[in-house]
Amino acid sequence: MKVRLFFLCFFITISSIAPAQFKIQGIIRPRFEFRNGYSTLRRDSTSPAAFVSQRTRINFSYKKDKIETKLSLFDFRVWGDQVWKKDVASVGLNEAWARIQITDSWSVKFGRQILKYDNSRLVSQVNWNQIGAAHDALKIRYKNKEWLADFVSAWNQSSQNKFGTDYAFSESFYKTLNILRISKNFNNFSLTSLNIADGFQDLLNSELQHFRFTYGIIPAYKNKDFHIVARVFNQTGKLQTGKNISAFYSNIEFSYKISDILKFTLGNEIKSGNNALDSLNTTNNAFDILYGARHKFNGRIDYFSIPSTTKGAGLIDSYLKTTVSFKKTAKLLAEYHYFMLENNYVYNENVIDKFLGQEIDFVYKQKFSDDISLETGYSYILGSKSLEILKGGNKNLWNHWFYVMITVNPTFFISKND
Repeated sequence: MKVRLFFLCFFITISSIAPAQFKIQGIIRPRFEFRNGYSTLRRDSTSPAAFVSQRTRINFSYKKDKIETKLSLFDFRVWGDQVWKKDVASVGLNEAWARIQITDSWSVKFGRQILKYDNSRLVSQVNWNQIGAAHDALKIRYKNKEWLADFVSAWNQSSQNKFGTDYAFSESFYKTLNILRISKNFNNFSLTSLNIADGFQDLLNSELQHFRFTYGIIPAYKNKDFHIVARVFNQTGKLQTGKNISAFYSNIEFSYKISDILKFTLGNEIKSGNNALDSLNTTNNAFDILYGARHKFNGRIDYFSIPSTTKGAGLIDSYLKTTVSFKKTAKLLAEYHYFMLENNYVYNENVIDKFLGQEIDFVYKQKFSDDISLETGYSYILGSKSLEILKGGNKNLWNHWFYVMITVNPTFFISKND
């Protein structure tokens, strides 16, 4: 507590004497969830879950001339997970970075930072998760009116070793990450190349790394009412086990704004999978979404994300989304998803039907002010026999999920001296 108070007093002091902009902002985001079939089918013997989780953050940002910095502290908890009258340390570091504007076009940013590219499919801040995601990395950026290029590099170690590069968290996280994103704008058309190379330490030899390469292009066209975007990616290299990878991902999406009130989005997404009938295949064909958002895609009830959620058989998601806007402060989203396996999966020596089920999601968002907003949603999934095989549980039961989330973003202090 004394350390936190010291930092608060320090930042307020420098803000009063420096010709710069200094802000202290907070985020308080509790979310109530009722789960009765969330992420997996319920059984006759299971009972619903209900809880409140909370994100709490305090952000210190400072900008002067060509230097910008940010420090963000966070706490995550489920209401009741701390024993009453016990002092349990839980504050962590969400962001801690500095950015230097070298020229009008070139900048460098280093430290613990949030990375987000394209629509968050492969690299995201994972905003739905109450903890979120950040990376310890260096980012070099070039930007002008037409071009935008980022190079990101990260090298992870678990301690200040005297010898060697053994990474203690190698089974759960990358040892090295490199990203190259290049984007060019042509009036209403844009073309982006996104390339990601992540390396994982071998399970037996700490000095050996296995690299996975994910690379693709994203062409997009957008005007006042119409938006079309396509994404095509390949994934090669090796898994941490040393197994070869050959996988692909595709997505095409059309959006049409009928009026200021109504908007429709039609799309299809394919993540390749393994063919269980090809028993001689020694290559992994299941596409992995890397460090992208899970909740935002493939239905909000979160049945499908990483390869293991479909037993490595891949996924095809055809979807229709409708957005109804009420003035500028509220909107209602309705989504329909039709799920299929991308490849064959064998159960009891038989190939199962690729149809997995259908899902319908409703989300309502209301903004009361710049500092206060409300979001609530309801989802249910109508699963198939194949989904029962993959997930267990009973498809005939009503599998659904409901949440209510309030977000308060107070600005505690702001100073701008010219």
